Amino acid sequence: MQQPELGRRLTTLRKEKNLTQEELVEKSHVSVRTIQRIEAGEVLPRTITVKILLEALGESYESFSTKQNQVMETQKSTLPTTHRNTLLIAVVAGVVYLISEIILGTMDIAWLTDGRDWGFRMNAIYTGLTVVMVISFVLFARGFVVLSTVFENSLLKVAAYMLMVVTFGKGIFDVSSLAAEDVESVWIPYAAIAVVMGALGIVFGVALLRLQDSMGELSRMAGILEIVMGCMLITVVLFFISYVVLIPAVVLEILVLYRGYEYLSKSPEAVNEA
Repeated sequence: MQQPELGRRLTTLRKEKNLTQEELVEKSHVSVRTIQRIEAGEVLPRTITVKILLEALGESYESFSTKQNQVMETQKSTLPTTHRNTLLIAVVAGVVYLISEIILGTMDIAWLTDGRDWGFRMNAIYTGLTVVMVISFVLFARGFVVLSTVFENSLLKVAAYMLMVVTFGKGIFDVSSLAAEDVESVWIPYAAIAVVMGALGIVFGVALLRLQDSMGELSRMAGILEIVMGCMLITVVLFFISYVVLIPAVVLEILVLYRGYEYLSKSPEAVNEA
C-alpha cells in the first residue's frame, strides 16, 4: 500500500465509523501521534500496525487491501502516457545536465585562475555549454514535477519550478559575465545567486525526504545530499566545494526519476502485487 492514499482511506474509514482519533487510540492502543502521521501520509506504517488499526475499525485487512489496490490501479490507468515519457526524458536530461555542469564548473575555476582572458572561441564554447545546461536542467526538473503530481507532493512541484527559474537566470548571468572586466565585479551577484540556490536546494531536499515513502531510500539519501549542498551554497565560501556533493546528489535523483518511470510502466497486475 502506498501513501498518501493509505492515510486518506484510513481517515475516511475512521470517519465512517464515527470515531475520533482519540477514540481510535483507545480501541487500537496505537499512539495518537502515530495515527496522525499515518493519516497525514507522513509515514508508511508497518503491516502489523495497519492490521491493528483495521481490526479496531471493524475492517478486514484483505478487504481493505483489495480496495486499496483497486484505487491504485484506477489512479495509474488515468495517468497519461506523457508522464512516463517525461520521466524517461528527465533521466536522460539529468545525465546531460550533470556532465555539462561538471565541465562548466571546471571552466569557472579556470576562469577565476586565469582572469578569464579567453577569447571568442572559448566564450562560444562556454555559452553553448551553458545553454545545454539550462535546457537539460529544465527537462530534468520537469521529471520531479511529474513525481509531485503522481505522489501529491506540492512542495516538490514548487521547488522544482523555482529551481528552473533560478537556473535560467543564473545561465543568463553566466553568459553576460563573460564580458566582465575583472573577477571582483561579479562576486556580489554570484554570492546572491548562491544564497538563493542554496535556500531552494534545502527546500528541494525536504521535498525529496517527503517522497521517500513512495520512492524509498534513494529519495531520502538524495534529499539529505540536497540539504547539505544547499547549506554549503548559502555560506558562499563553500560554493565550489558543493560540486563534490552535486555529483552524487544528481546521480541519486536520476535514479529516483528512473524508479518513478519504472513504477508508471508497471502492468496493473504488478502494481497490485506491489
